[in-house]
Amino acid sequence: MRLGSDWPLNHPVNTSLSAIHLSAISKSREKVLGYPVDIIDRQTALSIIESSWHSGRGLNVVTLNAEMVIAAQKDSELDRIIRHSSLIIADGAGVVWALKLSGHNVERLPGIELADATLALASKLGKKVSLIGGKPEILASLLDVVKKRYPGITLGVSHHGYFAEDADEILAEISQSEPDLVLVALGVPRQEFFIDKNRTNYFPKATLIGVGGSFDVWTGNVKRAPELMRKLNLEWLWRLIKEPWRANRMASALPNFAFQVIAEKFLPSLKTR
Repeated sequence: MRLGSDWPLNHPVNTSLSAIHLSAISKSREKVLGYPVDIIDRQTALSIIESSWHSGRGLNVVTLNAEMVIAAQKDSELDRIIRHSSLIIADGAGVVWALKLSGHNVERLPGIELADATLALASKLGKKVSLIGGKPEILASLLDVVKKRYPGITLGVSHHGYFAEDADEILAEISQSEPDLVLVALGVPRQEFFIDKNRTNYFPKATLIGVGGSFDVWTGNVKRAPELMRKLNLEWLWRLIKEPWRANRMASALPNFAFQVIAEKFLPSLKTR
């Protein structure tokens, strides 16, 4: 199976959280086609992650985009995982557009940027990080990149994304290194399935984030969209140009998503769960 800013550390942290579910923390949870999305900025997301570390409670983060929403509509397991995730950020331009259409003031929070900021926070706080996924050579390169980018960071056991379906020994080894942060680069929906299946048994106190193709970007094997395209929420177009194999999937998912959002907005009787 292939498993594919600076942050003010004196920011007040609630260490007595009774639950890490975001809706109980900031009441900022809204919905896009029935799927929950937390309208927060990066600083607030980092505060929630830091709080989870202080309280010793696990946290799973989903980076939601239009393609994932459409996929979840067709997959009951992915649907369940999204709805029960601790933190669901607006990663995709389509999700941000849908929220703005409903009158919400929200900015896109790309998963790769949240993961990068969380690595920096982990380094500052002395938290241990494990990385799972990618090709063997990509992971080996990434470990060097992370050490250079975040001097003094503590790395737990990490593993590339090519191992048997029954990976209990490997997961046990990673778990025994007691990581506080686990970044999982499996691609959607494999990384969501992996996190859902293994977080309770192996990483009950860790923050787990599915980071898609971030390992390839961080190691320089894939170039991220120019900053202007990111600011214009056109990173999806850059990916399509650079990875034309995405065309069929995007051509199916994106118009479907847009049609449903518009229909729900102007035909309230069609409103989803």
